[in-house]
Amino acid sequence: MLKVTHDGVEWIDGDGGGPLGEIFCLTFLKGVDETEALSRLGGLPDTLRPRTLEEAGEAFTSYEAGYAEFAFALNLGDWTVLIEPNGFQGSLEEPLTALSRGTEAVAVQRHDYADHAFRYAVDGTLVTAFEPTWPDHRWGSEPDRLLGQMRAVGLDLAAYDEGDDEDDEYGDEGDYVPSAYVPALLLAGLITGAVPHPDALAGELPCAEIEPWFSAASPRRTHGPTDPAMIAALQAAPPDVLRAVAARETMRLASVLGLDATPGLAEAVAAAERGEPVTVSPGSELGTHVRSWLRRARQAGGSLNDPFARTNLSDDERTAANMLGWFTDALNAALWPDPRAAARAVLRPLTQGPPELRDPAEETAVLHTLRGGA
Repeated sequence: MLKVTHDGVEWIDGDGGGPLGEIFCLTFLKGVDETEALSRLGGLPDTLRPRTLEEAGEAFTSYEAGYAEFAFALNLGDWTVLIEPNGFQGSLEEPLTALSRGTEAVAVQRHDYADHAFRYAVDGTLVTAFEPTWPDHRWGSEPDRLLGQMRAVGLDLAAYDEGDDEDDEYGDEGDYVPSAYVPALLLAGLITGAVPHPDALAGELPCAEIEPWFSAASPRRTHGPTDPAMIAALQAAPPDVLRAVAARETMRLASVLGLDATPGLAEAVAAAERGEPVTVSPGSELGTHVRSWLRRARQAGGSLNDPFARTNLSDDERTAANMLGWFTDALNAALWPDPRAAARAVLRPLTQGPPELRDPAEETAVLHTLRGGA
């Protein structure tokens, strides 16, 4: 008999989405306690304390709080569930596979203004993933691993195809599972044996501000140059050249933004260039600067949708703050141990960033270096 039934998950349905609203992510981790789960997601240790959903919601909409994102952790026995109100980090491939190293992870996302999501990862590998609304479109190392359970919970388009008109105006795109995040959560429950009860969300839970920069997630695979010549050069270059390019470009960006004298920055980048493992803790001097840059970048983006804070930054200040976001992404990539992934992501500002960070002559020089030039 199933431990989790439809009655146990339907609380996430309907207008408003219950206590979690219309945007949230639930990520289940097996055999990991609450503190470790939050840490794996990028939880900042000095922000770890019990909070309510209301407290996190206030910070998420506050310019002064830097539009901070929080995650909660709830013990479910053999599993811990991470709860991201207004968040989605657990549903992204890079964070989820990092969360799953040495264990299993299941993520369910509801996002009424973008895509819902279901993801299942084991020991660093994405096993299967799909948008529950269209469950026929799956990807991963074993996309059909959960097919039997999917059918059991109603994630089977065949059930919705009966009686369809062959001349349907929308064709295949017209076939979908409504409120698909509900059976997606039920599917997660079949894997984990437990889902959170809404009553458990009414009080305080272990909580931390999350900053994925400090997690073990790899750089986004979609970040990097799009020019075929640059892509080919990145693929062919040896590791030492890739590390050198990543280091040089990171420090060029730092110089453009006047950040090259930041304590610990040059040393961390140089160590990564030598192939040494580099960890920047949130409480270190460099980590403190990184947190301030990330906060400023969030303020720049968040205030555009905040009628009470839209005028807090001038156009020049907003541009400068946005460039800090580009730089922190590049720095994070530069410190990643895989030199190819590092170089690819570091070059994104140079090849796709704002005009202030682009330099055609430097792009030509990078391509020359990657191809074996001095």
